[in-house]
Parts: sequence; C-alpha cells; structure tokens
Amino acid sequence: MITQTQPLLTSFIIVVIAIGLITVPYLVRGVARFKRPETLLITSLGLCFAFAMIAERAGYTVVLGAFLAGCLVAESARGAEVEKLIEPVRHVFGAIFFVSVGMLINPQLLASHWLVLAVLTVVAVTGKLVSVSLASLLVGEPPKGAVKTGFAMAQVGTYSILFAQVDTDGGGTGGLLFSLAVGLKAITSVLCPLMIRASIPAADWIERHLPMPAQRALSQYGAWVEQIRKSPGAEDAGGGRRGRRSIGGGQRKKVAK
Repeated sequence: MITQTQPLLTSFIIVVIAIGLITVPYLVRGVARFKRPETLLITSLGLCFAFAMIAERAGYTVVLGAFLAGCLVAESARGAEVEKLIEPVRHVFGAIFFVSVGMLINPQLLASHWLVLAVLTVVAVTGKLVSVSLASLLVGEPPKGAVKTGFAMAQVGTYSILFAQVDTDGGGTGGLLFSLAVGLKAITSVLCPLMIRASIPAADWIERHLPMPAQRALSQYGAWVEQIRKSPGAEDAGGGRRGRRSIGGGQRKKVAK
C-alpha cells in the first residue's frame, strides 16, 4: 500500500508546486500592489482553502494542501506582510480548532485506557526532557540552561493530533489513537507551566550534584563550540572582504584625484 501511494503523493506535490510557482507568487504580488490589506488577506485565505480542498479531493489530508499554499505564498516575497495580516485569523481558527478537538474527546475511552495514557505521558515527557536537554548540550549550552530548555519543551505538539486524526477513519484503532493523542496533548499542556516553574530548582540541583569532571568536560566542550562559532576563518573572510572594499575605495579615490 505504501509503495503504491508514495509515488502518487510525490507526483501530486511536484505538480502542485510546479503549477503553484507559476501562478501563486504573481497573484499575491499583483494583489499586494493595490495596497488593500483586506484584499490581500482574503486572497491568502482563499488560496489556503483552495489548496486544502484540492488536497482533500485528491485523497490527502487538508494539512498538506494548507502547507503547500503557505510555502507558495512565501515565495512571493510578501510572506512577512501576509503573516502579520493573518495572525488574528490564526488565533480565531486556533481557538475553534482546540474547542472542536476537545469536543471529540471520548472520556469513557480514555478512562478505560487510563494506564496506556499514563504510560504515554511519562514516555513523552521523559523523552522530550532528555532529548531536548541533550540536544541543547550538543549545541554548547551550559547544563543549567539545557535542563531548563528540556523542562520548557516537554509539551507535546499540536501536530500529534493532526497525525492521529489522519487515521481516525480507519476504525476503532484510529478513534483510540486520536483520543489518546488529544488526552496526551491536554495533560502535557497542563503539566508544561508546572514543569517550567520546577525547571529552576531542578537545574540548580543538577548543577550542584553534577561531578566536577563532567562539569569541566561540558565547560570545555561549550568553549570549543563557541570557538567554532567565532572561527577565525569566518572573521578573516569578512575582514578580507572589508579589506578588498577599502582597497578598492582607496584606488577609486586615487583615480578621482
């Protein structure tokens, strides 16, 4: 099944992007020339709904169509202006989305599978805490800052609900998966502010109890990463460019004299 649908999905994306690059950026730039924000807003929303409808009619999720529409609108060099205009609408649709998702929660289904939900919550929170903290350490953050970042990013994203919703039409398993995803999102949303509050004492405790060899190693690693970011090669390249500009400017001044 995957081998049959994957080429079709790839072909669909290529065709939509090819046709969209020819039409959408020019359309958005043409509408933007009228200097009417409401017209640009309506056009952008219309493109989003149109691409979402095309994706749905083709048998794919509406999220794919909306994503492609956003990418194509961004190619018009008016992405920042459209994003600013569409922000209030995004908040309204976000509220409607979460209300509608909340109405789809089946409390009886979650109550009957509370153990699975509890295990998923522990795995998700612990996994994000550990993975984000390690990733922060790898980019050169100190242990205290890395732990705070891990605690702050323990919340499950909204896309988990969208991915689970794709399988909702598949039967009982899809309904259970969607309910678990919504319940997990709700629980982690409640836990996230509490974990942010607890991140400071947790980071202080880890910093006090971290062995000195590990602290020195992480400090040296952070200094090494910072040194790579401020590599002399990049500075020399920038200085060389500035030097060439100044030499060229000096030569032009001499010619002028």
